[in-house]
Amino acid sequence: MARVTFYFDGFNFYYGLKKKTTVDPSWKKFYWIDFVKLCEQFLGPDQTLEKVKYFSAAPLNVGKQSRQSALFKANTLLNPNKFEVRGYTREILQKDPNL
Repeated sequence: MARVTFYFDGFNFYYGLKKKTTVDPSWKKFYWIDFVKLCEQFLGPDQTLEKVKYFSAAPLNVGKQSRQSALFKANTLLNPNKFEVRGYTREILQKDPNL
C-alpha cells in the first residue's frame, strides 16, 4: 500500500477559493473544509493517506487570524494524526498551544 502526503499552499488555496466565490457564491461553503476528507477523495485503491500538511502564515487582520485559527483547530480535532499546519508564526502558536 502506497502512503500519500498532500501539501497545501495556504495562500494560493485561500485566494483561489476566494476568487471562485466572486463568480459563484455557493463556493463559500468550502471556507470551512475538512482537508483530510477532501484529500481522501483523490486516493487510489492501493493508496493510504499518511498526512495533510497545510503551509500558511497568520493574517495581519485579527478577525481573519481568529477564523483561520478556528479552521486549523477544527481540522486538528477532526484529524489529530493526519492534519498538520506549518509556517504559522510563533506568536500565534504561543497564544494557542492547541495548534
